[in-house]
Amino acid sequence: MRVRTRIQVFSTLLLIIMMVCLNTTIYFVFQKEILKNEVNETAGKLMQAAGNLDSATTEMTRNSLLRAFVPANGMIRAIDENNAVIFTSTKESSYADIDHSFSAGQSENVLKQDGSSFAVASLPVIWNDGSVVKLEMAENIDSSLRILDVLRLILIIGTVLVILPTFLAGRLLSSFILTPIQSLIKTMEEIQSKGSFQKLELQDRSKDELYQLGNTFNKMISILELQYDKQKQFVYDASHELKTPLTVIESYASMLKRWGKNKPDALEEGIDAILSEAVRMKEMTNEMLELAKADDHLVLHLEDFELNKLCIKTAKNMEMATGRIVLVEKASTPVILYGDKQKIKQLLLILLDNAFKYGANTVKLAVNTTQENIILKVEDDGIGIDKKKQPLIFDRFYRADMSRNRGNGGVGLGLSIAKLIMTAHDGMIEVESELDKGTTFTCMFPAGQKAVDK
Repeated sequence: MRVRTRIQVFSTLLLIIMMVCLNTTIYFVFQKEILKNEVNETAGKLMQAAGNLDSATTEMTRNSLLRAFVPANGMIRAIDENNAVIFTSTKESSYADIDHSFSAGQSENVLKQDGSSFAVASLPVIWNDGSVVKLEMAENIDSSLRILDVLRLILIIGTVLVILPTFLAGRLLSSFILTPIQSLIKTMEEIQSKGSFQKLELQDRSKDELYQLGNTFNKMISILELQYDKQKQFVYDASHELKTPLTVIESYASMLKRWGKNKPDALEEGIDAILSEAVRMKEMTNEMLELAKADDHLVLHLEDFELNKLCIKTAKNMEMATGRIVLVEKASTPVILYGDKQKIKQLLLILLDNAFKYGANTVKLAVNTTQENIILKVEDDGIGIDKKKQPLIFDRFYRADMSRNRGNGGVGLGLSIAKLIMTAHDGMIEVESELDKGTTFTCMFPAGQKAVDK
């Protein structure tokens, strides 16, 4: 069953049940009150008639008195202890056939006989001969009960008049609710069939839940489209970057196969070139795997460590590897950073290596703190980066200057990894640079985070 049909059926059935319960309650309460009033009125007339019997001294006077109290559409009679009717007065002879029985107590009830309803009241009285008889008065109340028929008809008509608009309103409501959802389904089917990202056209209306649903869907599509474009660009860039070393390896391998064995110089050159490109491909593959893991979930092994010491140790290692100068300007007091020590070391190596690859002779590491952040700066005196290109340097495979070529060993993934490491540590990395004057990378970590004692 479709949701639209479910809404209509459920809302209509619920209203019908509510209306039936309400109308039934109204009908029976009204019926009870009418019958109660009719019986009380008959009992009052009977009491009045019985009260006047004391003044009747003869049978004729008594009978005349009782006839005077006979209802216009009823009867009055007396029943002795033997259940025999000893007196009856009525204008409708058929009323004399109403069932009777003697009882010594007072009673009031409604009796139905031959399709008619009667309000019946009885009470014991002393008859002229000194015996106790049951004086009974019955009054036809069919005319009063016809009001209930009118009430029943009104309630039925009212129920129909309420249910019909409600059913139509249910259709409109279901249409109002489901139209955006159907539009969402249609858009998703088109995305599935055409393979292209599409967004919903949102009407300018109140920001209700349906609008929020559509808006959230559009945001999700934007994110998916952006991620798809990034993935597509990543695959393209990776293929482009791998194409060159593979071409070099293939060319030198072909050369060596043809005549390299007979020329030691060519053989050595070919082996060196193949080894160099293989090392470069290995480095690129490792960096690509690092990025792929980070996209899924960058696992951090968090601990407290002293950042000044890590910077000094990393600087010495880099100086020994490159033969260039790395100055460390440490904070006056120990700086305890809560993070992944190996990832922060990798971050330092990336920034230092990046500086040396692109013209820096001297690099300065500076560590300081503020109330909110722990700040790590890497400043070099290299070739710098054009301001227009600075926002792009953290993109994968991007190199700000074509002079930063493969001969430098870079593939444009290092700064992407650096940014991922900072993001995983809830930090930020910023760049300030000026052409031919140098570049400064500033890494800001949130201060005050500590390892939890266990």
